[in-house]
Amino acid sequence: MEKTEVKVTEEQVVTETKEMVEEKKETIENTESIDNSESFETMLEASLDSFKKFEVGEKIEGEVINITDSYIFISLGGKHDALADKSEYTNKKGELEVVVGDKLTGYIVKFSETETVVAKSLQILNVNIIQEAYADKIPVRGKVRGITKGGFLIDISGIKAFCPLSQMDAKPVVEPKQFVASTFDFRIIEFKDGGKNIVVSRRVILREEQNQVRKERLKELNIGDIVKGKVIRLTNFGAFIDLDGIDGLIHISQFSWEHIESPSEILNLGDEIESKIVKVKGNKISLSMKALQANPLDKALTELEVGQIVKCKVLRNLPFGSFVEIKVGVEGLIPISEMAHGRRINNPSEIVDEGEVVEAQILKINAEKRKISLSLKRLQPNPWDTISETIKEGEIVMGTIENVVNFGAFIKIIDGVTGLLPSAKMKIAKMNLTAANVDEQIEIRVSRIDTDARRISLEPTEMPEKIFDKRVDRGDWKKFKDEKSKEDVIKEDNPFMNL
Repeated sequence: MEKTEVKVTEEQVVTETKEMVEEKKETIENTESIDNSESFETMLEASLDSFKKFEVGEKIEGEVINITDSYIFISLGGKHDALADKSEYTNKKGELEVVVGDKLTGYIVKFSETETVVAKSLQILNVNIIQEAYADKIPVRGKVRGITKGGFLIDISGIKAFCPLSQMDAKPVVEPKQFVASTFDFRIIEFKDGGKNIVVSRRVILREEQNQVRKERLKELNIGDIVKGKVIRLTNFGAFIDLDGIDGLIHISQFSWEHIESPSEILNLGDEIESKIVKVKGNKISLSMKALQANPLDKALTELEVGQIVKCKVLRNLPFGSFVEIKVGVEGLIPISEMAHGRRINNPSEIVDEGEVVEAQILKINAEKRKISLSLKRLQPNPWDTISETIKEGEIVMGTIENVVNFGAFIKIIDGVTGLLPSAKMKIAKMNLTAANVDEQIEIRVSRIDTDARRISLEPTEMPEKIFDKRVDRGDWKKFKDEKSKEDVIKEDNPFMNL
């Protein structure tokens, strides 16, 4: 059942009281026991006092009627009694300044049907309000009175509070003096010791406002939209752009088709720019200026040809090859297998350095996959073209052990030419080579040269006299071919593996 609130006006109270007094007077007169000293006016005043209401903040004066260990009880007239905190009326020595019977002056800081509280000043009223604001997370208005160690002194309706430097603004505070004498809304984040230790934050409110603006703004933005914004921060990995209340990031790779080392090469703080939204994930917005520029690869694919020799700059060396810049914004890959003739290469950095300009020949152009493959070794002299002039069968040569595997040892005879010493022949000659012998010089005999297959078979210089078995060489070279095929396959993480 809903409760019906009955509003009683002062006029109604006076009227009803007069009726009650008249009725009482008539009764007393009939019994002839009325006290002639008690006038009608006195009775009326006493009755009205019992209905008197007080306003919070009202100044009062009352008689002290009782004092306990913690409270002072005051009579405010009629049926109204109030209480005050005893500590409010003690001096610096802790001595109480009033006794029973004294008049006590104060302010109403709480008034209800069950309790009336009096305080010496209205400051306690403000502290109570601030405490309620802290409990309910309600912003309070405060004025910045000055700067102190680590933050600011804040005045909230006469109550002192502290705002840490990091909590004054949503961004780092560079010039604290600019906030002095200004008035802001603050959120109370700490309330201790009965209001003697109050910490506030403006940053919390600003962040909440920003989040709300961000949510509304996110609803308006879509992938593919071209937006205008202002550069508000530059980092080594990109630039943050203010899009009218919401921030977006342009990664350094999205500045231009041209390779750049730093965002400051293109943008400055405060620049007004246009960019395209390329990704929205949660609250994160990725932008691109490059997406608004013509892709130079489109033009390059129509101009470049297979077999063409180009000058290019080495951008990145990776385990599977080197990425090079053929033209501004046009990249290609030199696979590690196209770095040099007949040489085992573990990393492209053995041949080229990042930043170095080299000449390379275009091997393949895949317009559909937009990939270009190049070669360095195609422009280098091939030692196999003149092998008959430099190496003879039966000749004893000095070589360098490059690798030792289970079926033999690979030995470099000259740059670009490596021969295989089969394990079967090493066993016959009682020669034992292991990985520990890699990079050592060794004297070896050239037993066979296959110019067409570009293979050289080797044997120890001290071999027992026996008929040469070509099948041994063929079998070992087949193993070599299989191993070599595996090495030449570009790894799966190579974007040009299917070129």
